[in-house]
Amino acid sequence: MDTYLIIDPDECIDCGACVPECPVEAIFADTDVPDEEEEWIDKNETESADAPIAEGDSPVLGS
Repeated sequence: MDTYLIIDPDECIDCGACVPECPVEAIFADTDVPDEEEEWIDKNETESADAPIAEGDSPVLGS
């Protein structure tokens, strides 16, 4: 299974702090999402409802 973070669109404050932290450059402002990545918008919204919250030194975050 691939490991990736899910961004809850209801909790995101659009500060952009996560954008430079993504090692694969996969985070975009909602107005800048490339057409080929738009499917991830709905996936993030759906999966964020049940996803655990990564905080602090989370192994998912690579810390």
